[in-house]
Amino acid sequence: MTINRDLIILFALSSEARLGPKTVATLLTHYGNPEAIWDTGVEEVAEVAHLSEAGTERLVQARGLTDALAEELEMIIEGGTTPLSILDDDYPDRLRHLPDPPTIVYVRGRMPEETQTAVAVVGSHHADAEGIAEAVTWGKALALRGVIVVSGMARGIDGGGHTGALAGGGQTVAVLGSGFENIYPPEHRGLAEQIEHQGALISEHPPRTPLTKSRLVYRNRMIVALSDAVVVVRVHAPESGTMEAVRQGRDLARPTFIVAADSSEASRRAVADGAMPIGRLPDFDLVLKYL
Repeated sequence: MTINRDLIILFALSSEARLGPKTVATLLTHYGNPEAIWDTGVEEVAEVAHLSEAGTERLVQARGLTDALAEELEMIIEGGTTPLSILDDDYPDRLRHLPDPPTIVYVRGRMPEETQTAVAVVGSHHADAEGIAEAVTWGKALALRGVIVVSGMARGIDGGGHTGALAGGGQTVAVLGSGFENIYPPEHRGLAEQIEHQGALISEHPPRTPLTKSRLVYRNRMIVALSDAVVVVRVHAPESGTMEAVRQGRDLARPTFIVAADSSEASRRAVADGAMPIGRLPDFDLVLKYL
């Protein structure tokens, strides 16, 4: 992979200046390309981006790190990670249509073709053995039907969905809320290696980025955007991640289903936010009819 100047500038803006996806998108719309952002005076860029004094100082510092960041990108690539900027032809097109598309996505493994059907299998991190078994069933059955399984590789339902897809010989995509050098949970490192060989790991964070709760929740928009439908196997209150996936399904017009909805507050909230209840007996074909 060739490291071009656009990638270096976008890496500097996102990782060193710490500008969020919406801010970078605003700057690209205003200036047209990364080079123009870099060539414009810092004060003007800061005004367009509505940066604080601290944010402006980070931008100044980022501009002085171009050579060092190019070297860091080379090390990232040598370590087996492919960074794709939003300007790259290979950037996942499904993510481009988000209101806040990741400035750069980091990929390990092989992303599936954009034309392949994909379904997100998500749910509670605290699911019991029965719930996890259901997630495995969903993942395997979808994989056997040629469907890509997308999830977040967290404990509980996420891990079950990925495990089922792998068992079914299908492709699966895991969207991380951290960099690849900080796999979470740690016990899923082996699962991450399997996913990398039979699908892809993807993150909007450079490899050394640690996990935070906000990053874990925010990555749900990517899980939903990469999918044609969302299946929630279990939801427990007050889990913000699963509920965020339901809301993103509504906002991104993805058919969203909740398995075995009950009278709990979490289930009621999920249905109120647009999730369609389906029975505990897996109805894979019903889900696929909506795609």
